[in-house]
Amino acid sequence: MGAFKIAKTVLKSAFKKPATLMYPVVEREWQERTRGSIDIEAEKCILCGICSKRCPADAINVDRKGGKWEIHRMQCVQCGECVEACPKKCLEMNPKYTEPGAEKVIDIVDVEVKKPAPKADKEDGKKNDDKKTDSNAVEASDDDKLVCDLDACVYCGLCAKTCPCDALEVDRKAKVWKVDDDACVKCGACVDKCPKKCLSIGAPSDTAASENKEAEQDAEPVAKSVPVVDEEKCVYCNMCANECPSEAISAEIDNWTLEEEKCVSCGACVDVCPADALTMETVK
Repeated sequence: MGAFKIAKTVLKSAFKKPATLMYPVVEREWQERTRGSIDIEAEKCILCGICSKRCPADAINVDRKGGKWEIHRMQCVQCGECVEACPKKCLEMNPKYTEPGAEKVIDIVDVEVKKPAPKADKEDGKKNDDKKTDSNAVEASDDDKLVCDLDACVYCGLCAKTCPCDALEVDRKAKVWKVDDDACVKCGACVDKCPKKCLSIGAPSDTAASENKEAEQDAEPVAKSVPVVDEEKCVYCNMCANECPSEAISAEIDNWTLEEEKCVSCGACVDVCPADALTMETVK
């Protein structure tokens, strides 16, 4: 009887796919649900460090000064958060898992540190004239610098909080906005975060700047805009209070309050509200 059972098992195995893998004799087939491992295009990477900050498993380390990008393969959970957060889209999911082993795998990739090109020297006479007429003329001519429209800026500080390289300094009381050009990697995270859309990589054209000035001269003074809550829609999740850069909002259970003196009219609370319960309205 035992021989018949063995023969039956052999016949079944001959016509069915084996439960064990025959790798590397047979190429492994990856399922569609497989997330995969992280690969990087070093040529596109600017070493901004956003992937490292967004990684929930702390599997990525970025050394901008040393030009190193490293990932702990066995620590990575293949969530893909770094791929979605990368501003330069230099990370991708390779549909395969890290082969298990006795040693922890750490992949280190050398990335060229991109330094700003030296500025072209101008004639001494022209340089002196430019300094006398307009101190920002040289800075405005650069196409790859981070530029802020100070007339539109409300100094909310969200750009400085978002910057992965701590290259921005914002002082709302003193009305100061500064950028460290050496630390800035032009990732664009601050540009996307700015609620007033007053940041850009590269200075606006002379035509656009002149049109903005003319519009400002012709425009009448506008009353201050503040967020107004729809109590029927509000779920008091406190996300608006956490997002507010000036701490002007308090959202406790059944009690939403706003300190208008602190509000800078940035609109960040309106953008983050999951219930669409906030709107910006003008007040006298």
